[in-house]
Amino acid sequence: MCSPLFSNLLMASFLVLAATGLQATESVSLDEAGQIYRENCAVCHGDHGDGQSRARFGLDPQPRDFTAPAAAAELNRTRMLDSVTYGRKGTAMVAWQGRLSPAQIDGVVEYIRHTFMQLAPTAAALATNDPHLAQGKKIFEENCRVCHGDRGNGATWTNTVLDPPPRNFTSPQSRRVLTRERMLASVTYGREGTAMMSFAKRLSSEEVEDVVDYIRATFMNGPVVADSSMMDLQGGGAMDGTGHPHVPSSIVSGMAPDMGQAKKLAVDMSAIMPLGLEGDFEQGRDFYMRNCSTCHGTRGDGLGPRASFIEPKPRNFLQVDSRNRLNRPALFNAVVVGLPGTVMPAWGKVLSPQQVADVVEFVYQDFIHPNPDEIDSGTGPNTAKKKAP
Repeated sequence: MCSPLFSNLLMASFLVLAATGLQATESVSLDEAGQIYRENCAVCHGDHGDGQSRARFGLDPQPRDFTAPAAAAELNRTRMLDSVTYGRKGTAMVAWQGRLSPAQIDGVVEYIRHTFMQLAPTAAALATNDPHLAQGKKIFEENCRVCHGDRGNGATWTNTVLDPPPRNFTSPQSRRVLTRERMLASVTYGREGTAMMSFAKRLSSEEVEDVVDYIRATFMNGPVVADSSMMDLQGGGAMDGTGHPHVPSSIVSGMAPDMGQAKKLAVDMSAIMPLGLEGDFEQGRDFYMRNCSTCHGTRGDGLGPRASFIEPKPRNFLQVDSRNRLNRPALFNAVVVGLPGTVMPAWGKVLSPQQVADVVEFVYQDFIHPNPDEIDSGTGPNTAKKKAP
């Protein structure tokens, strides 16, 4: 028989080996890694990996913006693992070894690279044996890259000259908001209030599809960054068949009624509130004046007292573009999930669906569609609480 001391040493050795084996085989899913990022990294690097956190104002140098082209050029996987494990001297980046396991560190690095960084397009996305992608690439190079850049992240000169700057297709926000339907409409009809012009007279509908599919395959790879509460703007399911949030025709503007897909993309301005809710105009007005008017203005013109130092500027609900596309479902979704890259918060995290419906009803009736006799046919569920003419 072995001595008690030897038995204890043997057991301790076994436990160490077992723990080492478990650590070696431990794996972290992308969802788990995302949770680790939100709990530990987002406070400095921001919810969307762009460094736009409150902490950045007190840090020098500021936290890394993982969405910037420079990040993809400078940060290989080995360097990132080293930075998370041992920290970065001369910065606020601390060492996470001892707090996170090697597998967790590996997972969070993979999450950052997969979710935020503008990595080189995959070989599959650039395959020229697909005639549609090859044609789309040709169209992009001849018509789009002058503004959107060779890598789809915005050409340098346009970012400093155009206001607003051209769309950065590689950003997490673009993956969140740009459905294929919306992009087809934007290329075909242009985007009011931007430098994005209509290509309806230059490109056929097939060519528009080719270039949109090329952009999506080449520059917009990666998971959609969205709140779990994000829903169909028409009040339906959260995601479409591609895993992208389904953003229907509510976002489309500036369409002539006699052009190709106009009927398909037309906005139903009488669409009812999501979830069968009825908004209370008076309650909504009270909330808006206390919370929203500081940015959007008491008249909904985007000229609230905070607007002068906000960039991009708050929404002007009185503009033609707003009145043509912001129906109740679109407003409801915007209030619930907010707008990344702006100061518009996700009110769905602090308000009940009914409170959201109330403020939406006020905004819709008072700014978007101020004539109560023309809001809908008078038979919908949103008619009961309209303001008086």
